[in-house]
Amino acid sequence: MVGEDGEGLGPETARLRMALRNVERARVVLECQVPLDPAVVERVRERLSAAAGKPLSVQVRVNPRKSGATLYLGEDTAIDLDPGHRILVQLERELAARPPEEVTTVRETARLVSAVIERAAPARLEDVGDRGAVLQIGDGVAVVEGLRGVGSQEVVRFEGGVEGIAFSLLEEAVGCLLLGAEESLVEGSAVERTGRLLHVPVGDALVGRVLDALGRPIDAKGPIDTGRSRPIERLAPGVVQRRPVCESLHTGIKIVDALVPLGRGQRELVLGDRTIGKTTAAVDVILNQRGSDVLCVYAAIGQKASTVARVVRLLQERGAMAYTIVLVALSNEPPAFRYVAPYAACAMAEEFMDEGRHALVVYDDLSKHAVAYREISTLLKRPIGREAYPGDIFFVHSRLLERAARLRDDLGGGSLTAIPIVETLAGDISAFIPTNVISICDGQIVLDTGLFNEGFRPAMDAGLSVSRVGGMAQTPAMRRVAGRLRIDLAQYGEMSRFVRFGAEVDPATLQQLRRGERELELLKQDAHDPLPLEREIVTLFAVVNGYTDDVPVERVRSFETQLHAFMEREHPGVVAEIRDTRDISRDTEERLRAALATFHETFAKGIPAAEKATG
Repeated sequence: MVGEDGEGLGPETARLRMALRNVERARVVLECQVPLDPAVVERVRERLSAAAGKPLSVQVRVNPRKSGATLYLGEDTAIDLDPGHRILVQLERELAARPPEEVTTVRETARLVSAVIERAAPARLEDVGDRGAVLQIGDGVAVVEGLRGVGSQEVVRFEGGVEGIAFSLLEEAVGCLLLGAEESLVEGSAVERTGRLLHVPVGDALVGRVLDALGRPIDAKGPIDTGRSRPIERLAPGVVQRRPVCESLHTGIKIVDALVPLGRGQRELVLGDRTIGKTTAAVDVILNQRGSDVLCVYAAIGQKASTVARVVRLLQERGAMAYTIVLVALSNEPPAFRYVAPYAACAMAEEFMDEGRHALVVYDDLSKHAVAYREISTLLKRPIGREAYPGDIFFVHSRLLERAARLRDDLGGGSLTAIPIVETLAGDISAFIPTNVISICDGQIVLDTGLFNEGFRPAMDAGLSVSRVGGMAQTPAMRRVAGRLRIDLAQYGEMSRFVRFGAEVDPATLQQLRRGERELELLKQDAHDPLPLEREIVTLFAVVNGYTDDVPVERVRSFETQLHAFMEREHPGVVAEIRDTRDISRDTEERLRAALATFHETFAKGIPAAEKATG
């Protein structure tokens, strides 16, 4: 290995002596398959010290799985002390490539062997910062030794072409997430760095397609070649790069647009128990973007295949796939796919924002994403925290959601709006994951199981739901009617609780109760039936101005349906002006009141007298 005078063998002498002299803490590690005699170790130490020009200590590390021996110099350099196997492999290749008649004498054979040994010698010095070997593998993760120079979230490549992500950086090993099948990998398999972060394809070519977490198509519509890609993670835009959220993102859901409006660039959380309409509300927002300039990305995280298929089928039937990307990480896929899925979806949406366009991304849902992160952390033996979630789960979600923004006009003016979904248990919004995401977002839409069971759909709790953007994200027309509606509902809530005790009420209080009942009834909305802005304005204007006060509660929904048809048929100009200006001028308000008075009179004639008396 090293001569008595400290010179190395072959052309690697200079590199070897340089590596020895750069060893930190004057310590080297000799890893071998069996224990060595102390006298042998001492001779190795003396010769290495002579070559380094300074005293060195040699630590012996026994690894029964290792073939031969390796000398580690510091953190980044290794010397293979048993190149025999590599030489035999090379010799077999040389002999197989030559015709048998060319190797016939002992002299020719010796010359061939000498040439192979000479070519193999320079490979004895390796950079272990770029290479490693698998120590343990299973359940979608691998523990790797070596790779001392690898960075967090860097892509590594295993034998056979399977890729992974360096996830947990430990002192003696690296925990990696596998992005492919683990069946082809065994303990001892080689691993190498790639020097890059995980990228996913981006661009318009992805619109209308169903993809996996790595951006590969799974809809049997052929390959996708966008020619562009982005890393799945990047720093969120800084405060200086942003502009205030002041432009409305119309959802088509009356109670949301009126009470907790969404703005472009906002983060609005949807949370509630299972099967009470969280996905329905988010999908309705996507359906309502048809005809607008908003591109949508729907990320299904940890969902069943049948659930995702229903959503995709609905989007196709309503024509929403023309402006939507669906990214899927199923519940039976390795945890790495469920972990990277929301980041990949965000990267695809960010591409549109950086181009000066508007994007909406739905994360359905981050509860399952947190469970996937907890599963990964448990497999890699990372410490757990509150409710068994790792302590950095807040950072995992914050660095994702904070990428939603509205950029300044000189940076293109694009926006990325995020709608994360979180599942609660028995309505407990004070649990660890819900409180974390609430504190990150700009507001939340809380769905209540009690309201859902009473038939109030969408089952939004107006008391717990809030938008921290507020009226800044509402159109002027909606702001005119929503302010009055919010006051009416607050008064109705107080009065209804008061009346439950059997107290007598005056006519004014009775009028408030009657109007509040009808307002709540009109805020009900069927699933997957988002309304255009002008219809919402007409409905809410009618109810807050008393045109439904004498309509029986059970006929209020019919009143709304017939009112929309009447306005489109008899007063299209009023509807068109509200739609185009997104405001209600004084002239428009007068024409709208006249139209409502006419319709109210006509509708009232069709109500039997008995129903009017009990309405």
